[in-house]
Amino acid sequence: MAYASTALQKRSSKAPKARVRKHQSADAKVPRVQAKPPGPRDAPEQVEEVDRGEIEDTQGTQGDENVEAEKPRSLKEALLGGKKKRKPRGTTDPSPEKLDISILYPEDLKFEPVQVDKPPVPMLAYGLDRVLFNPGVYRLQDPRSRVYNFDPYLEKIMPVSEFDFDSLSEYKTSSKDEELLAITKRIGSKITGSTSSMSGILQHFHYLLSNFRKLNHDMLSREYPDPSNKFSKLTLGPSAVFLRHKDGVYAIDADKTYDSPNIMSWLGHSLEKLLTTERGEFERFRRSNSEQPPSEDDSSRCYHYSKQGNLLMRSQLDAYDPRLPGTGIFDLKTRAVVSIRMNHKEYEEGAGYQLRKARGQWESFEREFYDMSRATLLKYSLQVRMGRMDGIFIAYHNIERIFGFQYLSLPDMDAVLHGQPDTCLGDQEFKLSIGLVDELLTRATTQFPNTVSSPPTLNYIKADIAKSIRLHFDAREAKTPFMYIFAEPVTEEQADQIQSAGDAVQKEFARTVVGVGKDDPKLQAAWQDIQEEVNEQVNEDNNAMSRKDAKEEETEPEQEAVTDADESSTENASNQETATDALDDSEPSQSADAPLMGWTLTVRSKVNGDYVARPKDLEKDDEWKLEYHLQDIPQDTRWKLYNAVKERRRKLIGPDEDEANIRLKIYRNLIQRYSDKGREWRKKQDEIDEARGVHVFKPLGPGSDAGASISGNVGDEIAQ
Repeated sequence: MAYASTALQKRSSKAPKARVRKHQSADAKVPRVQAKPPGPRDAPEQVEEVDRGEIEDTQGTQGDENVEAEKPRSLKEALLGGKKKRKPRGTTDPSPEKLDISILYPEDLKFEPVQVDKPPVPMLAYGLDRVLFNPGVYRLQDPRSRVYNFDPYLEKIMPVSEFDFDSLSEYKTSSKDEELLAITKRIGSKITGSTSSMSGILQHFHYLLSNFRKLNHDMLSREYPDPSNKFSKLTLGPSAVFLRHKDGVYAIDADKTYDSPNIMSWLGHSLEKLLTTERGEFERFRRSNSEQPPSEDDSSRCYHYSKQGNLLMRSQLDAYDPRLPGTGIFDLKTRAVVSIRMNHKEYEEGAGYQLRKARGQWESFEREFYDMSRATLLKYSLQVRMGRMDGIFIAYHNIERIFGFQYLSLPDMDAVLHGQPDTCLGDQEFKLSIGLVDELLTRATTQFPNTVSSPPTLNYIKADIAKSIRLHFDAREAKTPFMYIFAEPVTEEQADQIQSAGDAVQKEFARTVVGVGKDDPKLQAAWQDIQEEVNEQVNEDNNAMSRKDAKEEETEPEQEAVTDADESSTENASNQETATDALDDSEPSQSADAPLMGWTLTVRSKVNGDYVARPKDLEKDDEWKLEYHLQDIPQDTRWKLYNAVKERRRKLIGPDEDEANIRLKIYRNLIQRYSDKGREWRKKQDEIDEARGVHVFKPLGPGSDAGASISGNVGDEIAQ
């Protein structure tokens, strides 16, 4: 069954193109624009800064407020008390602060490859390349005829305890990859990162630029009841990274505060090797095998390097097929079933869960695709774009068995995430996101430079003390969507302490189980309204949450675990679940006057001259112009808001084990019943297969080798 969306109907007519930059009328008032500096990077257009200052929460002067307070008040005004009266939309105050609005055009941003020598990229084994050219799920064994579509050897997974992981080359984070750092310096980039370390923060730019676009699930069948069109709460939660200073450049490392070991990450490494290795060679990785396993070193890893602006991105290459469009590269993803993802610490109990059906809410490939679309599909699509790949190859399994395979091209993923299979919208949004990340990281490193000659102040600390920056990104769905960005300078010791908080648990697991325009009044009026709404939301976030709100926040995940189970379970158990014992003292305490920078980022999209809530059905000839504004968060509220973002992240991905067990008890019990029944069902199926024997697909009929043999035998019989 195919779970790929068909092309959506295009708009019957398009608005006329309005390229402001290239087709200004002679009498139009042109804002003063700074000239772009020479260099490889096309910087965003920046209107000359006039009367730069912080936007206050209330407009007008204190004296005006006192005069207004002395006027007779209506009953409504008396009931509202001193609450600020909102001005009509589209009007400006007599002397508002001029907002610094910038513009980005996707076509001005150049995402380009960096050419380096690389070893050959592996190809799929066992004839699995057939999956690449067949939409939908390709089952390992046909359930009706019981014929295997591929080698039955693929079905039963080698336990992680039997696989020799020591023979595989070690994965290196960006800050520890000396070759990556050398390339970064050689090409003149300032910041580098890997697909895994950057995809988390890039997700938040998708939320913001798309105005929290709903997921398109038109490809799901009617048998799937009430699918949600929203991302899971865990996926929407804040994301954090470290900027580690390394010999003149910065490397982006994912924040590992809440990382803990899980069976799926280890199994993913061995399954990737299985899918690209001949059977005999793969068996050499079995610990009980007397033959020495093939040894790998760093030179065996293949990477694509891509550059945009100040950023250099590294992407590991899993597999290749020359018949695919573009580079022919694709990613390998191993997807554990829901019973494993929601309780990976007791994965043996959930290993009985089977994928028996194509469609439906339980025990189906459709369920796994649905969960993936809400949790990891956005991250996968971003990794594909960073690596200049064609798509992802997915193997569905339950830790013990592989059930089937599916290839999702980038258009397939975009149909779900962007509402259109044409990759034009996703490509442009990606470049805009990288451009915004570039500016934000540059601001952070400028605010907290590595080399400081003057003594410490509240704005920065000495270079010999702080060499790294910890950043949090949190896109918020509000009346006017916006994003919080916080940058906190940390010492190398603090960064190492946070990053290594779960190392002891990881090692124990490895031992026991197996790693715009200021002169435009209309534009200013619109942006003043937008920023005012953002300021109001920031003020609300800054106020203490009432007891009622706190209680609702605590009970909501448990309700979701029952009514919309995958919301708080599918990804909560897949990538990051807290190692609570190791994290008690992982984060150093900070005083309220410690250095910290915070911004709110707000954007507005204009397509073909018209402002839109979000771009839709975008084509290559359409012009997308992105206006954005970065507002400094007042210093007296930064730490309070920053701590609130960190606490929101902790509640989503770092609940303690007892709390998670209570919250997911009902849901886990339901899944366990399916797992127990599935184990019994599988036992009967194995008995049937043993009685019938194993049958593997091979072509019969005219044109095939077997067909020619059969025809020859029949001809001999007739002649006799």
